[in-house]
Amino acid sequence: MKRIRILIVEDEQGAANNLRYMLNEIVPEAQVMAVVPSIWETVKWLTENQEPDLAFFDIQLEDGLSFEIFRKTQKHFPVIFTTAFDQYAIEAFKVNSIDYLLKPIKESALAFSIRKYNQLKLANLNLALVERMMDHLDNKRLTSFLVHFRDRIVPLPVADIAYFKIEEKSVFAYTFDCKKYPLEEPLDLLEESMESQEYFRANRQVIINRKAVVDMELYFNGRLKINLNPAPDEMVLVSRARASLFKKWLKGVMRQ
Repeated sequence: MKRIRILIVEDEQGAANNLRYMLNEIVPEAQVMAVVPSIWETVKWLTENQEPDLAFFDIQLEDGLSFEIFRKTQKHFPVIFTTAFDQYAIEAFKVNSIDYLLKPIKESALAFSIRKYNQLKLANLNLALVERMMDHLDNKRLTSFLVHFRDRIVPLPVADIAYFKIEEKSVFAYTFDCKKYPLEEPLDLLEESMESQEYFRANRQVIINRKAVVDMELYFNGRLKINLNPAPDEMVLVSRARASLFKKWLKGVMRQ
């Protein structure tokens, strides 16, 4: 049986080892070509090696979102995305049954994804998922969203949004006039689509607009508590690791 050449992009060694073990059990013909932990190392590897038949990409890597890899290379191969957080819009990435798996990955879910990959490969697998990610990253920054309001669909300018927030696995946009609108886009794609000078990913649940920032307070364990206007129902915290980056972003925007 022909070997399946697999690339694993994962910055957690334990998760990578677990995936390799399950692949060996489920797909004995699988050959793991490499395990790389970051965007820049993946780009380097892809420029120096033959493309894999299939890749597993953790979405959140140590140096950013793995979608960026497709922007920095012009490679075409099917990918199964993995993540530890179930708030993402899973269906958004299920194109031609190239899957999106939640960590810890279950052997049964992985086996199902591999079966679908084999079926699609036999049917001349198209790469709509990869193309979608590349198209998204190459598009100009969003200026508005189409949102549902009562029985209508109306445009919502990005400039009117104070922050984006995940609530009960769904993403909502909160406007400066205290209105709330559901969005179909997952927070990771919103982060890629927003102007970095104006919007900041405070944590895994919230992206904030600079104009909504009132001030900040020192919080427990080196974190920052960000006060926003309008004020959300829950505290918005920036981790100790990202506190310095947040302050630099805030200063940079204030100098504009």
